[in-house]
Amino acid sequence: MRIVFTLLLGILIILTSCKTDEDRIMEANSLIEKFTKEISLENFSAANQIYPKFRDLEKYWKLNDFKIENSTIEDDGSISVYGSYQRYSRKFREDIKFIVSDKNNGLMILDSKGLTTYYNSPIFEYCKKKGFISSSNVKNSIDSDISIAKTCKEHEFEFELLVLNCARYVNKNVTWNRQQTTIQSGPLGDSYSGTISIENNTGFNLNNNSFDFKLYWFKGDLQTDAHNIQFLYNIDAYSTVNHKILYESIPSRARKFSFAVSLKNQESFAAEVVKKLDYAESIGLTF
Repeated sequence: MRIVFTLLLGILIILTSCKTDEDRIMEANSLIEKFTKEISLENFSAANQIYPKFRDLEKYWKLNDFKIENSTIEDDGSISVYGSYQRYSRKFREDIKFIVSDKNNGLMILDSKGLTTYYNSPIFEYCKKKGFISSSNVKNSIDSDISIAKTCKEHEFEFELLVLNCARYVNKNVTWNRQQTTIQSGPLGDSYSGTISIENNTGFNLNNNSFDFKLYWFKGDLQTDAHNIQFLYNIDAYSTVNHKILYESIPSRARKFSFAVSLKNQESFAAEVVKKLDYAESIGLTF
């Protein structure tokens, strides 16, 4: 009788301790919700306990208005949790994925994709084009935030040098055509108007998110003013723009001016460098 009772008790314990797939998914979802709250509150100790490799990311997105979209159990037993969050605007949401394990060491996040700020950045695209990360590369997988962050950090310095070198090239090779420029001072000398002719002698498409297009005014050799050229939004590669300036105030009444392009947003220009990577790298050999 005692043996029967023991067997029944053992079966009851087994039945009550076995988790269904639905139970496992609910627990994984709850873990992810907790993790997103911890990083939004900057409770890094708690976040690292949930996601031990989180500390290796260094740079990450705060997951504003995070929502779980779907969760599935994979063939290897891990649980993939797919979600989305608001980054810049309510109209645009970014996708993110977490890989959760509930085996051996208990419930924890093993990896993610889309949490590191390197993901989908210019340096990420650079590493993809160079073959440093790929879907077929087990060591440096394109599907792992841990691998993405590690690889991007390894190549960040070389990429930054490439972008800055290209920016110097732009600065030197985007010039103004003096003969085609008609800018003149107003009757009282405190304003100016006319047309400036700008020649982009590079293979990069330039815009005012990446660069400042400026007029520098001088009295003798002394610079008195620096004005961004208004309403000049972009200059295509190997093109000339004749841009009209209707009226600009110049209180210093300076008469002499020059034009120059200067880097404004390195990250923005980096995206253009990656698009023209072969060209950009060829500049490094000649400039």
